Amino acid sequence: MQRLQHGDAQMDEGRAARVVPDHHGNLHITVKKTKPILGIAIEGGANTKHPLPRIINIHEHGSAYEAGGLEVGQLILAVDGHRVEGMQHQEVARLIAESFAQRDKPEIEFLVVEAKKSNLEPKPTALIFLEA
Repeated sequence: MQRLQHGDAQMDEGRAARVVPDHHGNLHITVKKTKPILGIAIEGGANTKHPLPRIINIHEHGSAYEAGGLEVGQLILAVDGHRVEGMQHQEVARLIAESFAQRDKPEIEFLVVEAKKSNLEPKPTALIFLEA
């Protein structure tokens, strides 16, 4: 388990996200529902050019920010055990919202993977250099 902190301030242990890596290189991140909003924004889905949803923003007043663990750029593979591959953007957003809204569960679990930098940055082989 890994405990992440914001800056130098110690976080309340009860609010910190539980981050557990698996043998595939994925992270199981459990976020406690400590705020009225989760506070993440995503892009992507099966109906977009990015088939897996990616976290593009984490709002500072949400549970995700307070807990730590989730990071901008991570690709979401599952929410509370429900795989999201093949789901359209609106379906993934609805799944996350409905999972967070379930008040009988005190936390929400994400299965994420770090996006490969090669997918986010231009590849050097795609650059053409001209000499004068």
